[in-house]
Amino acid sequence: MLAALVAACRYEPSLDPCRVSCASGGCPAGMSCRGDGFCHEGAADEPFTACPMDVDASDLDAPSLDGSEPPPMIFIPAGPFVMGSDDSEGDADELPERIVTLSAYSIDQHEVTNAQWRACVSAGVCSPPSSINSRTRVGYYASPEFDDYPVVYVSWTQARVYCVWAGKRLPTEAEWEKAARGGCELVEPATCGAEDERTFPWGEAPATCDRANFDPAPECVGDTDRVGARSPLGDSPYGVQDLAGNVWEWVQDWHDLYPPGDVTDPTGPFTATERVQRGGGWSIDASALRVANRSKVEVTNQVWIRGLRCARSP
Repeated sequence: MLAALVAACRYEPSLDPCRVSCASGGCPAGMSCRGDGFCHEGAADEPFTACPMDVDASDLDAPSLDGSEPPPMIFIPAGPFVMGSDDSEGDADELPERIVTLSAYSIDQHEVTNAQWRACVSAGVCSPPSSINSRTRVGYYASPEFDDYPVVYVSWTQARVYCVWAGKRLPTEAEWEKAARGGCELVEPATCGAEDERTFPWGEAPATCDRANFDPAPECVGDTDRVGARSPLGDSPYGVQDLAGNVWEWVQDWHDLYPPGDVTDPTGPFTATERVQRGGGWSIDASALRVANRSKVEVTNQVWIRGLRCARSP
């Protein structure tokens, strides 16, 4: 099963669907980049069958991550949470605030690290980041000194390929926000209300450098920091680390305005022009650390302040 999975996502040219990543520098003749991040036969506006977005991890052995254990995951129970912001609280694309109900899932406790990414590259599945440096550190990606720091300079498609190789997937935007804000079951009453509208993963206390790696002017670090360095002060109610600051994180969804009304297991619009990133980063001010904050970026974009974490169903 693992061999089939790797073949489906390998970063190499081929005319077989689901083998050619859009991150490989363009699609071969007769193919076009589609909404799932892979090249498919036909024009961009023609119907296509999307590559699978999830993997049943029970069907395969977990990949070896340079001899280490697979990264820990945090279980998020099924149920509702408050997603988005009120009119007076957030940006226009965070509206409307609504109740979203999700099935159970698990999410990486911390961001994907350089060491974990190199294991995928060594397996012949992932491509390296577009730069091996960070903002201030030469050789950041390859240096053992920064093994447990977040990988950066990866595109959305590269992020998706890594997660599938690891037996996971990118989290949906709703899954990311629930992991950061917490569900309505955490505070009495069990129904959703104002008590469930946490501003930051840790609650309502102002953002400080001991809770998040960001830019309160001056910057806390001025670059990435070791994953989990601000645990437990900066953890979410479920114990997920670094959901505010350090690096922006790719999620599965295309970016668009939220539709009105309460929903169950949303996956975002079918297509758009930019993907969502969440969480803010080390050079961003505190407003981007809010759990409801959203940002959009082209899928091919690779910068020194964006990485990823993965999710799994259930």
